[in-house]
Amino acid sequence: MSNKLESTATIQLEEKTYFDNLKMVARRANRYESYIVLESESKTVNGKSILGLSSFLRPSENVTLRAIGHDSRQAVQDIKHLFTHV
Repeated sequence: MSNKLESTATIQLEEKTYFDNLKMVARRANRYESYIVLESESKTVNGKSILGLSSFLRPSENVTLRAIGHDSRQAVQDIKHLFTHV
């Protein structure tokens, strides 16, 4: 059984609550021990870093969410849920 899980999510964040939502994503990612990154085109950012997320993510951008570790499956499901329900 692999500890690596990869999923793709489309970010749908409203402009007026954009930074609050990014803080929520970083907080949620920090609940997990897994290494979590988000990738888009040639950019890669640490999913646990609010500074990295705020300089990286844009509304309605397609990203690949990757997590590696023993809790990777739950981390990807949880964070992907935020992207589709914020």
